[in-house]
Amino acid sequence: MEIVSVKTMIETAIVKSRKLKEGIVISRWEEIVDKLALKSTPIVLKEGTLYVYVEDSIYLHHMSMNKNKYLQKIEEILKSDYVKDIRFKVGKVQKDLKYDYREVYINNNSDEDENISIDKNSLNREENVSIEEMVDHLKKMAQRREEVLLKKGYKKCNDCGSMFKGHGEYCYPCKEKNIKDKNINDHIHKV
Repeated sequence: MEIVSVKTMIETAIVKSRKLKEGIVISRWEEIVDKLALKSTPIVLKEGTLYVYVEDSIYLHHMSMNKNKYLQKIEEILKSDYVKDIRFKVGKVQKDLKYDYREVYINNNSDEDENISIDKNSLNREENVSIEEMVDHLKKMAQRREEVLLKKGYKKCNDCGSMFKGHGEYCYPCKEKNIKDKNINDHIHKV
């Protein structure tokens, strides 16, 4: 068995995990779109498409014109061309979606859940951390992130499992896909 550094393992996990990519893009949205981050909210990254709500049609048009620039920045950040398209839609931009995901990962020592506390100093020194400890730490951070999002009013999509804020049991992309699939099925049954 080959020895692999924790850094390499994490980079590999980012390449394989849609949710990690989504979290990275959302947390660095301001870096990607600059001041338009106040007028837009990335919702979900699904099947290579990033879905974004934009405050109004003026900003939507401007962002659509700069889509290739945003895709290039995302590719630089993720170090891959995983995001192939961005779909903008006029919708309510919720300011409470704009919290920093890194804060959830970094500040995982809460008074209400002592089980998640981990010595961050030992995790910063690769030589003292086994692969199992790092994977366990990442699992606990992901679980903590989900708990924090649920407390903030987010829901887990029944279809894809991503976290979203809104009404219903499905995130916006899954809801749209389900509507489209239902329309296709209805049309097939009529023929």
